[in-house]
Amino acid sequence: MLSAIVARVRGRDGQVPTIPSYDMGERVWNEPLPLLFQYEAGDEHRPLAFGFIRIALNNTLAASGLTDNCGKPLHFQPHDFRRIFITDAILNGLPHHIAQVIAGYRAITTTMGYAAIYPKDAIEAHRAFIARRRGLRPAEEYRAVTSEEWEEFLGHFERRKLALGTCAGLRRSRLASDL
Repeated sequence: MLSAIVARVRGRDGQVPTIPSYDMGERVWNEPLPLLFQYEAGDEHRPLAFGFIRIALNNTLAASGLTDNCGKPLHFQPHDFRRIFITDAILNGLPHHIAQVIAGYRAITTTMGYAAIYPKDAIEAHRAFIARRRGLRPAEEYRAVTSEEWEEFLGHFERRKLALGTCAGLRRSRLASDL
């Protein structure tokens, strides 16, 4: 469905036109964004109104005859579909951090809340993503670090002073005690 919407909105240059939109909650104009729900009016593109989208969704649901468990017609808000899309994408393997970018969230915890997942699930999904990625990359990219490379890495921090002193000495002493 998302592909069909993108194909409908895409311009002659293959890009989704960026248009400004009004944020009713914040009462500000947003920077131009590639909104999926837009229409062409003459030479310009305009966003579909939130109310129009809500009415169209509920008219479509009414025509479908779908009901809830009490027999009442289903009603959705546009935001419900956002939650369904993000949840479905994550449950079908989309990494959480990519879903975060698609949804435009600043914090990964918001995305995790949409998917109704817990940090353990996020960690497992990320590990699965890394495993899939490593399977596609050359094995030499994942070799063990040599002692010279490790010393060079630690030396980087020795050369940098922190406001309260150096972190390299403390880190080296911890590493030595761990060995």
